[in-house]
Amino acid sequence: MVNNIIKTVVNNETPEVNLLESPRHSCTFGGAYTATNAVKGLIPILHTGPGCGWTNFFGLVAGSGGGFLGDLGAMQTPSSSLLEKHIVFGGEDKLRDLLRSTSELMNGELFVVIPGCIPTMIGDDIGMVVNEFRAQNNTPIIHVKTSGFNGNSYKGYELFLDAVIDQLLEEPVKVEKGLVNIIGIAPCQHIFWKGDLKELQRTLELIGLEVNPIFGDLKGIESLKKIPEAELNIVVNPWLGTEVADKLETKFGTPFIVQHGLPVGPRETEHFVHDIGKKLGIPREKIDQSIEKEIKEAYQFYNYISNGLYMGLANSYFGVVAESNIAIGLTRFLTNDCGMMPTVVIITDDPPEKNRESIKQRLTEDISSINKPDVIFEIDTYNIEKILQKYPNLIVLGSSMEKYISADKLSALHLTVSFPAYDRMLLRRTYSGFFGGINLLEDLMGKMSRPF
Repeated sequence: MVNNIIKTVVNNETPEVNLLESPRHSCTFGGAYTATNAVKGLIPILHTGPGCGWTNFFGLVAGSGGGFLGDLGAMQTPSSSLLEKHIVFGGEDKLRDLLRSTSELMNGELFVVIPGCIPTMIGDDIGMVVNEFRAQNNTPIIHVKTSGFNGNSYKGYELFLDAVIDQLLEEPVKVEKGLVNIIGIAPCQHIFWKGDLKELQRTLELIGLEVNPIFGDLKGIESLKKIPEAELNIVVNPWLGTEVADKLETKFGTPFIVQHGLPVGPRETEHFVHDIGKKLGIPREKIDQSIEKEIKEAYQFYNYISNGLYMGLANSYFGVVAESNIAIGLTRFLTNDCGMMPTVVIITDDPPEKNRESIKQRLTEDISSINKPDVIFEIDTYNIEKILQKYPNLIVLGSSMEKYISADKLSALHLTVSFPAYDRMLLRRTYSGFFGGINLLEDLMGKMSRPF
């Protein structure tokens, strides 16, 4: 490829090379690595080159609002650190040595082997080595079938759960009535993942459910082992996690429901809990009684900011650059509940073609604005910048990469709501649930009163 590029440049031709400027995701390896770290007590074991773990950990964690992730992230993660000689002679023996030393030095509830590109290219049989180690040492261990070039970090999240389903989970003794799993919020790639999982858990507990968030919980491997005991799997994403939920239904018979976008604000959250309640046979009257106080308080706080909203943001044009689940939630709230007008929604998580029409429908149908937004699927930062310059937005909700574009080229206010988020610290912050819209309005109005 390099020779072809040089040749075309020498001949004053335009080289045709598929390149991306600052894509908003990592590889499957990175997605599986952060997913493993997001479950307490799991020990990731990286079978790859020496730089993969470091760059993925700090790239994804720093890009998701900072903080630390897991007990054994970053420099503490065991890695085989494959070199040139292993490409020639294979890395299986190196992995065997790493598994042995890790089990002697570290106490963990589950070891998770995550291979990178090199072992796949040279043909290392990871499954054989892992199965051999498990049989000889009676050690809880699984391996994720990752290699960086096989997809992005969203795919890595799903591959981690695939490995858990295939290699760890067993047929449940019984299904626990009222227990639900939350699927579709990928650690780090969804920058509000910690706060959103907590808030969704709290919201569903209002109607009497026991929630297994899987990630970010203190229960560790117990949360993984409880997955098959759930009465229902809730996919809080228009596409991510649907294949995982389908696999769980095939293997364990667990039904699932897909929520097309995060519920933001009292209106969408009320619809959300009623959809779940209907699926589980919870009487509507019981749900209404359980959430009545939440709705009243949410609108009370909404009234506190209503004058500022009316004078400062009503009828304002805004654009969104975000992953599909949060793009849907924010767009619907700002349009239906706040009277703002969406111009363009740029979806950055590269959803499969089969899901794109339903995403467009959620962003353009049943919204109160006469102005229906253009919905564009794009992951290239250069192209995103060019698209945004076509629209007269007062506000841009995007990643931190749109921050200076908004100020310098668009003269628009900017708020970071999607990956990467280098200009915010995000721990328990959430825009989902009954009060999530209030949090969003606080941040937006704060930008207006102190924009710099």
